[in-house]
Amino acid sequence: MFRVNATDIVVNSVKDALRAGKLHVGDRLPKEADMAKELGVGRSSLREGMKILAAYGVIESRQGEGTFVVDHCAQNFSEFLGFFPSQENRLPFLELRRVIEVGNILTIYDKVSEEDFAVLNKLVSVFDEKHSEKEYVEADKQFHAYLLELTKNPMLLQISKLLENMRTELLWKLFEHEEIIEDARVAHHRILQALKSRDRAACVEAVLQHLDTTAKRVVLISQGNK
Repeated sequence: MFRVNATDIVVNSVKDALRAGKLHVGDRLPKEADMAKELGVGRSSLREGMKILAAYGVIESRQGEGTFVVDHCAQNFSEFLGFFPSQENRLPFLELRRVIEVGNILTIYDKVSEEDFAVLNKLVSVFDEKHSEKEYVEADKQFHAYLLELTKNPMLLQISKLLENMRTELLWKLFEHEEIIEDARVAHHRILQALKSRDRAACVEAVLQHLDTTAKRVVLISQGNK
């Protein structure tokens, strides 16, 4: 019979409680002695389990307060990969976006409702008028995030969360340039119109044009050109 070691019991107990909704982000875990007794494990096994959960970004200990449930999984995973914003990884990031966003548009191109179009229209309209860089950044992020949300795929949404910091940093760099704001306006309108036509090929082409144009702009910016 397969036996679960004491450290796994600790990790699995927290994981199962989160899945069942018995634990939520912000909750404080019981004291070490109480938790060890409740799970039937020794304190050393409990501490090892807590170290694993902390490494995954599920919990954190706060001096004088206790141990709390947090949601730092995406941040810790990105740091583990060394995937933090830098000039060197911008183009690899755009290649990854190409894989994700083309796959995404293929999944949703014929599933967008009129209510969804109303939301997307509002976000795209931000680029039709003069706004602050922050407003452009937020509109762009929300536009692409909304398209991802339409898949209702929790794994895809988690991957998107992993990339959020990288994407935000890049958008701030890009939207310092008026011509790139115009690129975004044209690209988002093109994607939106392709979605409204429910034309699979047109949707893919619109996304590819958007990402290819962005990649070229990133190269120019990296070289110090405008």
